[in-house]
Amino acid sequence: MFYFLKEPTAMDELKKELTDSIIITKRFRSPNEFSLYIEEKVQIEKIGYMDAVIQYCNEIDIDVEAIAKLINQTLKDKIQIEAEEQNYLKKKRGKLPI
Repeated sequence: MFYFLKEPTAMDELKKELTDSIIITKRFRSPNEFSLYIEEKVQIEKIGYMDAVIQYCNEIDIDVEAIAKLINQTLKDKIQIEAEEQNYLKKKRGKLPI
């Protein structure tokens, strides 16, 4: 007997996205709440910001892309600074106009 795996359809992807969104919004009502949760996780577990975000996604089994709308500018800046310090990103330096 042969079983054929069906390719995920656009509807399947939409259902997954909706499920992820529902899971996220049940716990955090705003990006600020999510940011405070990540801050607390970083302080308690002594891990980096990006690690805390990835760990949260793994705990509730969702894609990292699904929480993009919950990452506020403050958290983005902290992740960027952390990445620059660890040489994952080039440091942004202001240029003088000449």
